[in-house]
Amino acid sequence: MVNGSAELNKLFEQYLNCKLKGRKRFELEELETFLIKKTGGMSTYQSAGGYQALYQLLKEKEEKGRIKAIKSSTYNSRQPVLKSRWQLVVKNAVQVWQDQLIFQLSRQLDLRYYLKRPWLQTKELAERLLRLAEFLCKKNDREWASREERSLELFADEKFLSTAEGRKFLSSLSLNLAALKAEKYSQMFVYWNKGTMIKKILILENHSAFIACKRALTADYNIFSYAPDTLIYGEGKHIIESFKFLDELLAHLEKENRQQVEVKYAGDIDPEGWLIYYRLKEKYPEYKLELFAVYYREMIKQGSLNAYPINSQQNKNNIILEKILGELKKAEDVKASMVDRIEQLWNEDLRLPEELITYEVLTNKRV
Repeated sequence: MVNGSAELNKLFEQYLNCKLKGRKRFELEELETFLIKKTGGMSTYQSAGGYQALYQLLKEKEEKGRIKAIKSSTYNSRQPVLKSRWQLVVKNAVQVWQDQLIFQLSRQLDLRYYLKRPWLQTKELAERLLRLAEFLCKKNDREWASREERSLELFADEKFLSTAEGRKFLSSLSLNLAALKAEKYSQMFVYWNKGTMIKKILILENHSAFIACKRALTADYNIFSYAPDTLIYGEGKHIIESFKFLDELLAHLEKENRQQVEVKYAGDIDPEGWLIYYRLKEKYPEYKLELFAVYYREMIKQGSLNAYPINSQQNKNNIILEKILGELKKAEDVKASMVDRIEQLWNEDLRLPEELITYEVLTNKRV
């Protein structure tokens, strides 16, 4: 039996000493082929951790300055991704920063991470840190910007700060986005309003449900005897972050008065749908948010003959289910049979999608 990562590490050193024969560069594919062969085949290699263990091994060696990825090489097609070509780091070739530079940077930056790792002290990194230090020196005179705007300004790459590399870079300096006067902007939700003051809001998890309800209201139908003046397309989990934009729509109301605005939620009957509602209610306690019980009752009616398997990636949280069932039991027009059906669907890993409520169902035109 292969002793996991320790055995792979031993074989990696063997590969460097014997297989490379003085070469400083190596191919990822060649290394993995060597490890598979030396461990006794693919099955034994997988038992030792396989590609995931190889990924961790290379990242650890890179962190310690033993190896580095060749920048011009392509990424492989595996997950997590790795560069296809690597090279050994020759210690005496590593550039070490001068004391004057370190003193200059230390006025604005915590350099402990890089002082402990002299092999990372490259000219390119120094130039990046100088730009960052200059910004920090003047940041009190700067306005807040989006993460992408600041990333482009400081690193000539608008996506850098959103990548794992960018996040690690900030962490290595004990910084965060706020230190750069940058923030990750959420995308505002899509909404429809009758043209009246906002008093009754209905959030729909899915786009087709949002469109169906919009069509019905535009045609002067109510949504199962409920007449919201505003619809919000939740776009799945995105609503958990984007819902804060409701503050802009309700700017005329004091925060303590926002409980006057009625907010109902309707989504899929499945663990993901319940989770979205629960997180939303938990994050925005200043709003009077509740499940649109009648809508769920109609979903169960429309799906009485059919239910659909839950995606295996959905996580079931029984505590959330209990909270959902507890709220529904207190709602008007909710019978015990409806609560039982929701619990049955949960236990049998089945779901009812919101798309069961079509425009025809809303307008009672389905034949």
